[in-house]
Amino acid sequence: MNATKQKILIKSLNLFNDSGISNVSLRAIADKAGISVGNLQYHFKKREDIIEALYFQLVEKIDSILFIKTDDLLQSFLNISIEIFTILYEYHFFLLDFITITRKNQKIKRHYSELSKRREIEFINIVDVLIKNGVFREELLKNEYHSLFKRIEVISNFWFSSILIQADVLSKESIEQYSLLISQSIYPYLTDKAKKQYSTIFPHQLV
Repeated sequence: MNATKQKILIKSLNLFNDSGISNVSLRAIADKAGISVGNLQYHFKKREDIIEALYFQLVEKIDSILFIKTDDLLQSFLNISIEIFTILYEYHFFLLDFITITRKNQKIKRHYSELSKRREIEFINIVDVLIKNGVFREELLKNEYHSLFKRIEVISNFWFSSILIQADVLSKESIEQYSLLISQSIYPYLTDKAKKQYSTIFPHQLV
């Protein structure tokens, strides 16, 4: 990717995050990048092309961190949730305009639908490793861990919207709030041994 194209994406991301996609025009992006609209359209003909490029950047970044280290499975699993939300914060306009984007862009909608299925498989594979190594307990309910994935997915997709409704502002403290929410969500699935380890990682959460 050449320097101009990369600069367009960086400036677009900043504008989308600050103002939302509906309030950002190609002219605004070009002005922010210090180039003409014609130069911008040489690289991206439409605003939707920029959104697509940013979407696939986001997916690639998350793909790159979806593995757990075998030397400390619980800590590694918890770290992944923090890293994912850190990345989501970097691209948070997607979460704030998620419905609008998927309604208007069928390419992203189709890709996300397939991505969600793949992510679920990857999550279940990680859970299987955690069960085999005594970190997660066996299922007590049918498809219990598939349901856990869906809950985490819903939280990930709409957590920022919930924050904005209540506070009107986003901050990096949101990452800490989300991480706490996810870590407490998995606590009931831990084995007794893993719960003891959890208490050493998050002693401030104990009552």
